[in-house]
Amino acid sequence: MSSSSHAACAPAANVDTMMDRLGIDQGCRVAPRFGLTLCCALRTCSSCTARDACAQWLVSEPELLLGPPAFCPNTDLLWELVCDRAIGRRTHAASAL
Repeated sequence: MSSSSHAACAPAANVDTMMDRLGIDQGCRVAPRFGLTLCCALRTCSSCTARDACAQWLVSEPELLLGPPAFCPNTDLLWELVCDRAIGRRTHAASAL
């Protein structure tokens, strides 16, 4: 992989980190219902122009996160995943198990 194509893929990892911070179960990738949706999210993330705002959001304190950031082009998708009971926000009790 050339360095230019690697650089184009680098920001796509931000959506993974964002999902982790929001408590979205990454295991949903294997479900057909979510696999294509997440592929689209990765593609959208890789062409995002809000990289600086994203970097700031990713280092913010977890207790300050009320949901996906408004600047993110994947906000609607992330809200949908957060609100889905099957894969959304992990509770403190569930993550302690």
